[in-house]
Amino acid sequence: MDEAQVRALIAERGIETIKLGGPDLDGAFRGKRIPARLFLDGLAHGFAQCDVIFGWDIAEDLVPNLRFTGWETGYQDIIGRPDLETFRVVPWEDGVASVICDYTDEHGAPTAIAPRQVLRRVLDRGADQGYRLQLAAELEFRVFRETAQSLRTKNWDNLEPLSPSNSCYSIFRATGDDFLFARIRKMMEQHDIPIEGYNREHGPGMYEMNLVHAEGVAAADQTMLFRTGVKEMCRQEGLTASFMAKWSDQEDGSSGHLHQSLWTADGTRNLFHDAAADHRLSDTARHYAAGVLATLPEFCALYASNINSYKRHVIGAWAPTSVTWGVETRTTAIRMVPGGPNSTRIENRVPGSDVNPYLGLAATVAGGLYGVERKLAIPPAARGNAYALKASEATPLPHTLSEAVERFAASELARDWFGEEFVEHFTAMRRWEAQQYNRVVDRWQRERYLEMI
Repeated sequence: MDEAQVRALIAERGIETIKLGGPDLDGAFRGKRIPARLFLDGLAHGFAQCDVIFGWDIAEDLVPNLRFTGWETGYQDIIGRPDLETFRVVPWEDGVASVICDYTDEHGAPTAIAPRQVLRRVLDRGADQGYRLQLAAELEFRVFRETAQSLRTKNWDNLEPLSPSNSCYSIFRATGDDFLFARIRKMMEQHDIPIEGYNREHGPGMYEMNLVHAEGVAAADQTMLFRTGVKEMCRQEGLTASFMAKWSDQEDGSSGHLHQSLWTADGTRNLFHDAAADHRLSDTARHYAAGVLATLPEFCALYASNINSYKRHVIGAWAPTSVTWGVETRTTAIRMVPGGPNSTRIENRVPGSDVNPYLGLAATVAGGLYGVERKLAIPPAARGNAYALKASEATPLPHTLSEAVERFAASELARDWFGEEFVEHFTAMRRWEAQQYNRVVDRWQRERYLEMI
């Protein structure tokens, strides 16, 4: 959309309020609500946003000793410049639209640590090599019959799921929940975020919704807006939606698999498809997958950036535990999906649904393009159950956030692809997250040690 189209849409739909902002380091949509007339008046110059959105953690505790932001720099403003291609009506709110901003300094220089800019940097490098990326996320999440108040009253424990049973793929069980999920699907369609399909998943109150692929940054935008919209619609119903990677050690985690395919610059040919090749997977697809695999250990912090993310990577829980790949196998980190000329793709199964979509996609695309640049040879595919492989046969994924962050901090490839400033900032933020967790004495420790020791 251009400015004239935005002005016309605001008038036609009676839009009174604009939600504008962008993703923070955790992938949460942060910003402001402003009257539509002030939005239109400010388009030429952008909108001030305190840079604290890149200087606090998920709990909004200030992270010290950051170069980009802090008390030392005065928590100054950056400028949010609306990307009008992302302007869309919010159908579940009356008279509301939303738009995603790119952030710059007062002189117009892009904010290098902003997740949307990090993904752009990677995609621009691919474009310079003559490639376009088609990308999509499939997200699993939980819905609880809880409000913000009841969560705190229950101390985040003994929560009531929307549906009480494990009913993966059950049509009958899903029908009972469609008062919510049919609304989500319809609202998302009207919000220009088409849903490819959805189903009950393997856990009480657990669902999976697959987003239709989009090109480049638009895929990450759709993922962030989808998560935000689901949470908003559930709150309207007195419910809580959670995209936490693993909410209970007694149940499977929630995945955020990232699908990707590499196309020619004119968008006419999927370079992963070769009708004459084994499994119809081209040499380019194998080089790309080899690059994703080769970079998994050092880029893992971008796929799994929370303490809780690593609780999901356990044997038998439908999440990968090693740097492995296979054709149509769900125990490996990379699942190669043979298909037709339009559908042949690679699925990265490492991220949970807590992934920051901009950073997760930046990591997997950077790894893939690195593999294509270097024509990396893909290792032998895992046969059968990848969980059964020994460490000598398959490199384990990092086991903790601390391990993943230190590998990321030491990665020269990360600095090359994502920029020195981002790597330093992200590393400081994730080290802080690990330090906060290390101070906690939780119920597990009290139950295990208090009486007996």
